[in-house]
Amino acid sequence: MAITNKEINLSQLDAELGGKGLIADLNDASKKLILPSENSDVTEAQLEAAIAAHVAQFTEPSVADKLAAAGLSVNDLKAALGL
Repeated sequence: MAITNKEINLSQLDAELGGKGLIADLNDASKKLILPSENSDVTEAQLEAAIAAHVAQFTEPSVADKLAAAGLSVNDLKAALGL
């Protein structure tokens, strides 16, 4: 278990640890709780080191990504707009 106030991108952090599975409570910005998931073999020392080295990177989803999340494509939007 690790507690941090750093900005965390959980999926990025998990990938940095080899994709072994993490769970977290990120609701309190000053006390983010991060744990290995039930079947993860990440040690507390590995988790602490990964958090210390972690620099969260967030990418803004593209318009196409946002449309895809709604089940639409760019062509669907163009057709709906009559373009």
